[in-house]
Formats: sequence, C-alpha cells, structure tokens
Amino acid sequence: MKRGTPMTWEQVRVGVFLIIALAMGATALVLIGRTGNVFGERYQLVTLVRSAAGLVPGAEVQLAGQAVGQVDRVVLILPENRPEGGQAVAVWLDVNLAVQAQIRDDSRAQVRTQGLLGDRLIDIRPGSAGARILQDGDTVQAASSVDFDALIAEGSEAVGELVEITGNLAELTRGVLEGEGTLGRLVTDAALYDRLVSLAGSIDTLVTAAADSDSPVMRMLEDDSLYLSIRSTLTSLDSVAAGVARGEGSLGRLLTTDTLYSALLSSVVRTDSILASLESGDGSMGRLFTDPELYEELLKAMVDFGALLDAVREDPDRYVPEVSVF
Repeated sequence: MKRGTPMTWEQVRVGVFLIIALAMGATALVLIGRTGNVFGERYQLVTLVRSAAGLVPGAEVQLAGQAVGQVDRVVLILPENRPEGGQAVAVWLDVNLAVQAQIRDDSRAQVRTQGLLGDRLIDIRPGSAGARILQDGDTVQAASSVDFDALIAEGSEAVGELVEITGNLAELTRGVLEGEGTLGRLVTDAALYDRLVSLAGSIDTLVTAAADSDSPVMRMLEDDSLYLSIRSTLTSLDSVAAGVARGEGSLGRLLTTDTLYSALLSSVVRTDSILASLESGDGSMGRLFTDPELYEELLKAMVDFGALLDAVREDPDRYVPEVSVF
C-alpha cells in the first residue's frame, strides 16, 4: 500500500491558523450576541409577566433606555406555582454588575417594543435612593405593558364602526339629495326655500319696526318706568312674604299657628266617627245604608209617591176639593 505524502510544516501552520481563526470567530459571535459591557461581570434578575409574546432569549435588556444586558431564558410557570397576580412567565435577565446600584426594590421591568414594529425587549425603570438594591437572583417587579394584539383588535373594531358610520352618512346624504325628509325637502324644494326667505324677510321687517324709537318695544327697553314698577312689585311681594313668615294677618296666622291643623284634625276625627256609625248601622242614616228592609220600604214609598204624582197630573180636579165661601 502506498503511503501518503507527509505534511509539510507550511501545511501544519495553515491548519493551526485556520483553527485559531475559527475559534476567534466563534468567540466574537458569542461576544457580539451579548448586549452591554462585553467583558464586564453580570448578575441575574428575574421578572414575572403575564405574557412574553415576541420575547426570546438574547433579547436586549435596557435600563432607562440604555442597553445593560440581555434575556437569558424565558420559562413558563406551572399554574399551581403562579403568584396571585396571575403572571404565567418568568423571564431571567443577565444584567451588567456595573448598574446594580440603579436597580432597586421599587424598580419596574416592562416588556416593550423597540420602536413601533421592532424587536421585543425588557426595559427597567431605575429605583429610588431609599429603596433596597436588588441582589443576584432577586425579582424585579413587572409593570403593565402595552398589549399590541389588543390594540390592533380594538383598532379593527373602531375601523368597523367608522365604516358603518360612513355608510350611514352616505345613506343620509343620498336621502337628502333625493328630497326625503324635512332636510331633503329643504335642500330640493324651491317652494319651501321661498317660504323660508319670506319668513326671514318678515322677521327682518318686524325687528326693524321694533328698533324704531317710537315703537312700544323700544320705549319699554329705554324707559326705566317698567323696571321701577317691577322692582316696586317685587319689594311689595317681599314685604308681604316677610309679614306672613312673622305670622302677621290671617294668612300669617294660618301658616304659623296650629289652629287650622287642630280644626282639620277634629273634623277628620268627627267624619271618621260618622262613617264608622254609618258602617255599623247606627241611627236612621246608618239603617238606610245597612238595612235592606228599610231600603225596600223607602223604594216602595218613592214608587207610590211617583204614581200619585202621575194620577194628579192626569186628573187634578179629582184631588182638589170644592171650596164654597157661602
């Protein structure tokens, strides 16, 4: 078997150079993928969110808009382990240790979009001076984020309503142009327009006549006698009302004393007593309301009396006795 040609030193150097170049390229790719300080130390934080739609490992982490790290992993939380707020996703963040003092208990992390249609990222709001600095493994509270899917759905509904309104306006405009309804007649009926013009002319004539200094309207507006008369009347009414409030006069006594109330109460009591007697059948009037035999007798008497009146009208001489003076 023929042995291969041995490798020369030049070939070995080329191979080693290629291996080193590939290793350097891979290292560069890893470093380029890291956001923020490439060679700085990092620590991990976690934030719990309801939805991490569009958020992937390697996504940028910002602090007040500045890149300080990247998303390490996105993990779904089991239903039995979810907090009371209902957050279903845990997002682990690799953050530069140099900015640790900026992220505190009152900091808030928010999932947002880079620009309007850009990549999703985590933006952290710096904390205040009095709050505790978050350590490695701590949880940074999440702020509510804008749900673009919900916004798009609401926008679609709004567009649908706008289209419906536009259709209604088009239908209304068509009806107006075809002379339907009062507005349509106003636009298309020349006779109605002429009547409106005539009415406007009549109103203008009336206003012109009223503006004449000799007209009753202008005299009423310019003469202060009407104002003084009204003011005097109001003063008199105010005086009368004050007197009534003080109990002066019959009306004042009527409103300020309980005499009328006592009299009305006594009348009501007596009326109630009379009605009770009638209901129980006491007295002649009570028997009249409650005794059917008395009612029948009265009815019979009235019938007999009516028959007597009819007989008198038919033959009055029979019931008039002859009177002789001598």
